[in-house]
Amino acid sequence: MENQAPDIKDYLKIIKRRYKFLVVPFVLISLFSILLSVLLPPVYRSIATILIEEQEIPSDLVRSTVTTFADQRIQVISQRIMTRANLTDIINKFDLYPKERQKQSEERILEKMRKSIKVEPISADVIDPRNGSPTKATIAITLTFDNKNPAISQKVANELTSLFLKENIKTRTESAENATLFLNEESRRLKEKIQQLQSELASFKGKNLNQLPQVNQLNQQELTALSNQLLSLDSQERSLHERQFYLEGELAQIDPNALMTNAAGNRVFDMKDRLKILESQYPSMLSAYSANHPDVAKTKREIDSLKKQIGNNTDVNALNAELTDAKAQLSLLLKKYSDKHPDVLKLNKIIASLQQSMLAAKENALTNTVVEADNPAYITLKAQLESINAEMQSVAYTRTRIQKTMESLRADLRQAPLVEKDYADLVQELDNTALRYREVSAREMEAEIAQQLEVERKGERFTLIDPPQEPLEPVSPNRMAILFLGFVFALAAGIGCVALTEMLDASVHSEKAIAAIVGAPPLASIPYFESQDEYQALAIRRRFIMVGIMLASVATTIVFHFLVMPLDVFWYKLMRVIGTI
Repeated sequence: MENQAPDIKDYLKIIKRRYKFLVVPFVLISLFSILLSVLLPPVYRSIATILIEEQEIPSDLVRSTVTTFADQRIQVISQRIMTRANLTDIINKFDLYPKERQKQSEERILEKMRKSIKVEPISADVIDPRNGSPTKATIAITLTFDNKNPAISQKVANELTSLFLKENIKTRTESAENATLFLNEESRRLKEKIQQLQSELASFKGKNLNQLPQVNQLNQQELTALSNQLLSLDSQERSLHERQFYLEGELAQIDPNALMTNAAGNRVFDMKDRLKILESQYPSMLSAYSANHPDVAKTKREIDSLKKQIGNNTDVNALNAELTDAKAQLSLLLKKYSDKHPDVLKLNKIIASLQQSMLAAKENALTNTVVEADNPAYITLKAQLESINAEMQSVAYTRTRIQKTMESLRADLRQAPLVEKDYADLVQELDNTALRYREVSAREMEAEIAQQLEVERKGERFTLIDPPQEPLEPVSPNRMAILFLGFVFALAAGIGCVALTEMLDASVHSEKAIAAIVGAPPLASIPYFESQDEYQALAIRRRFIMVGIMLASVATTIVFHFLVMPLDVFWYKLMRVIGTI
């Protein structure tokens, strides 16, 4: 069996048979594309080019406070200039979209205007100075605005460009000012904190002057020196006690009035000697006079008085001698034993009892006649004893003062670790704050210089190198593209209709279809004979087709004349090309 696959003739027969389904969609879509390309209003675009220039002073000398990338700043500025307030002012100023404002809401009008504005960066391949690697950097930007009126397009683009440049200057200046204000405030706050910490540290030192870490070593040295001084005082006190006991013993054995004399230079006997003399004279006087004789009575009274006085003094002197002996024994025991030894404790009790007895005896001797001592040896020993007593009192006072000082130093040393922790925390916080203050002060100076850089326009800036011009030709719609795409789509739609109709039709139109159905080719085929009516109808259709072709040619010529190029200009160019050839 011969190959039943359709060939080009079969396709031509199908097109001939289904030409209506090919022509009608093709004509309709082509006419629609022609009308669309003719009736769509032109849109004009005004373009402004802004160059991004680097700062004049090297960044190594003056660092700018604006650290964002150019692309980021461009997006931020774009959002700021396309706010509702700015766009509304521009719409009212140039009377944009007058018909749309009567029918549509403000949000739709603003959205339409935002779509008409485009800000696009222009990048270039550069070398990154930080690491030397190739990268892309934004060197310029283009700002465009689309509108049906070319003059309005140019004016609005110019207005937007001015807003863009002003907003860039404002953004950079505000950034520098904000950085300076922030650093000023931070510097002031840190300075106040430093002053507060210094006051706290001074107050802390005042309250804990003797527990500070730098004083601990001095306190330890002073405590050692006081301990040595206390040992020296103990040795001195023992020596003074021994001297005191010795002098008290010597003083008890000396008569304070042994060498008393009268005005004539004769010796004045003491009470004991006077008593002995009177007692020796009394018997003689009794032998010579009676007991009632005035001289005898006087002598008797004097003897009784002297006995009474001698008896009391003898008691005190005996107690004093016994006390002196007890103190001497105590001194000897202290050299051998400690203060807690039983013998030392017993002797201390005896000494205390003797001292109380002497005090009671002295209080009872109310009638005693105080006789000032005149024995030089007694006076000398008495003076030495008083000096030793005064020195012992001084030693005791010094001991008490040293013990109080040592106790205070020990308390300071015990408290020192806790104070040292708080002191170290305060010092560390003060040092950290001071370091932070120095860093902020340095950055504050850099920010002030950077602010001056922005004020004098020496930093990175946007320069308008190509101001927006009034466009001479529209950028849209692309009428040739619309016509071409309309033709392609019309042809595709016609072919698609033909293919769909052929697929839906179940009738047989060729020998190959019969062979495919019955499995064998037909014996013969009879051609189709047209009637007179069919022939006339075909002629009419041909006339209509010719008229359509002529109308399409005229329409194409008109479209070419108005949309592509005037015919006289085209003819002139064509003649020039032919003449050149």
